Amino acid sequence: VFTGHLTVFPLQELCTDEAIAPTRGQDWDDNGVWRSLHQQKWISNNAKISDCFNGLNGIVYLATDLLRYNPTAQEQAEARFIRAWVMYLILDLYDQVPYRDPGESLIQQARVRKGGDALNYIISEITDIESNLPAIPVYKANKYAAKVLLMKCYLNKAVYENRPNPEFSAADMNKVISIADEIINSNSFSFSVNYFDNFAPD
Repeated sequence: VFTGHLTVFPLQELCTDEAIAPTRGQDWDDNGVWRSLHQQKWISNNAKISDCFNGLNGIVYLATDLLRYNPTAQEQAEARFIRAWVMYLILDLYDQVPYRDPGESLIQQARVRKGGDALNYIISEITDIESNLPAIPVYKANKYAAKVLLMKCYLNKAVYENRPNPEFSAADMNKVISIADEIINSNSFSFSVNYFDNFAPD
């Protein structure tokens, strides 16, 4: 869902001018699906939109399902972080987040949180689990990843509460700055002298 170019990537990048899907003759056109995304012509049978929705919700399901098997406090926090992160992406892309409780029957229709309600749930999850997340390693769910996600929540809070006419509050922006300062002042991270090394996998 995250490392391929067919799920989250097209809905976050191809609908903007950040990326295009090149077409050479009949090759890679895929019946115009990429042009449709780039032109923001959302149609109900666009498989990229439904595949992304299904893929992200599959992750939410797996993270939720893990919680019914008595995980350790850290494992539970990691699963809840991953679930909160993916719920944030679902909220960002679709403005509504289906959810179930651990072990809840799949026969029953999922409940749905929308807009500010969904964001408040995500914020409460991150706040509740942060102390049980490790500081390292950087390639696992950790407390700094939780802080960054919390920053994104407050940075975009006004949008999720009122997409047509967002009003950004000083309190939310100050919260973003405060959390960023916590990360910077932790002395856990530094920039490399070579700018491009900052993006290297090691």
